[in-house]
Amino acid sequence: MAADPIASTPDGLVESRILDYLQRELAGPEARLDRDVDLLSGGVLDSMGVLRLATFVSEEFGIEIEPSDYVIENFSSVAAVASYVGRARSRTGGGDGPARS
Repeated sequence: MAADPIASTPDGLVESRILDYLQRELAGPEARLDRDVDLLSGGVLDSMGVLRLATFVSEEFGIEIEPSDYVIENFSSVAAVASYVGRARSRTGGGDGPARS
């Protein structure tokens, strides 16, 4: 099987980990998710789901989510979350790797 070109980029790797978490912990294996699915209006995430996703993102990628960062734009899709992770890492000088493997 060929390597996924998206998952081989830093943003793609972040997206892959977020998708895996959503599929495993919040959406279930029957849900059809991709990077652009609207997680909020699509029914994948409710308010508790956003908090669970934020906790995962914070722990997995070693970032601190500021209260002002809890906005729809940062959690509307997997692509939006990955973009937020990149901005948060840049803001804090975080590395490319996750906080844990």
